[in-house]
Amino acid sequence: MCSSSRPAHRTWIPIFLTVLVATASRPASAQPSASDPPVTYEVQIDGESFQVEGGQRPVKVESKLKKGTTYTLAVRVAMTQLLRLNSVQMEYGMWAKVIDNKGKDLRIAQIVHELGFSLSITDLGRALDSKHQDELLKTLEDNAEKRFGDRKATNLKRTELKPMKFGSSDGKRSMITYTDSDGVARTCVIFVLSGEKYTVSAVAEFRDQDKEDVGSWVMNALGSIRPLQ
Repeated sequence: MCSSSRPAHRTWIPIFLTVLVATASRPASAQPSASDPPVTYEVQIDGESFQVEGGQRPVKVESKLKKGTTYTLAVRVAMTQLLRLNSVQMEYGMWAKVIDNKGKDLRIAQIVHELGFSLSITDLGRALDSKHQDELLKTLEDNAEKRFGDRKATNLKRTELKPMKFGSSDGKRSMITYTDSDGVARTCVIFVLSGEKYTVSAVAEFRDQDKEDVGSWVMNALGSIRPLQ
C-alpha cells in the first residue's frame, strides 16, 4: 500500500507547481471599484419588480399591486465577498481583483488588493496527512525563494512559524523576508491549511510598509475557509 502511493505523490508536486506558475500569468477579472459608474439592480418583492441604483440612499417605492403598501429599498455591494472553489469556500474583503483558473484538479485563485498586496489560494481538492502537508510547505518555500532569487532579491531569510488555528482549519506556516531589486523590503507568508476533507495552500505577498493593512485582511480571509456548502 505504501509503495503504491508514493509515486503518485511525487508526480503531483511538480504538476502543482506547473499549474501555479501558469495561472499567475492570467489576466484578472476585476470586482467593482469605488470609481465605477453606478449599477441599476432589479429588486423583486411579492411578484413586483422595482429598479434601484446600487449605492444610493434607501428609496421609498409604492406597490402597484397592493394599494397603500410602501417599500423602502436599497442595494449595496457587500464589503465581504464569497469565493467558492472546488472543495472549500471563503470570504475576502473588497476592493480586490480575482484571478481564478477554474481548475478541476487544482483550483487556484489569486486575490489582489487594490493596495497591491496579494493572497493566492490553492484548493487541492483532497485532504493530506501531516507528512505530506510538511512536504508541500517546504516545496512552496523552495519555489518562492527561487522565484525571488531569479528576480535579483537580496537579504533572503526564511523563518518557520508555530502551527496555529485558522477558523475551522489547522494551519502550518512559514515566512520569507527579502529586499527586492528596487530596494523595497517585502514579506511572503506561506500557509498550508487542512480540515477533515480538504487541504488548502495560501501565499500572501506584501511590502513591509503595508503589514498593518495586510494582517487582518489575510487572517480574516483564511479564518473564513470552510468546506463547500
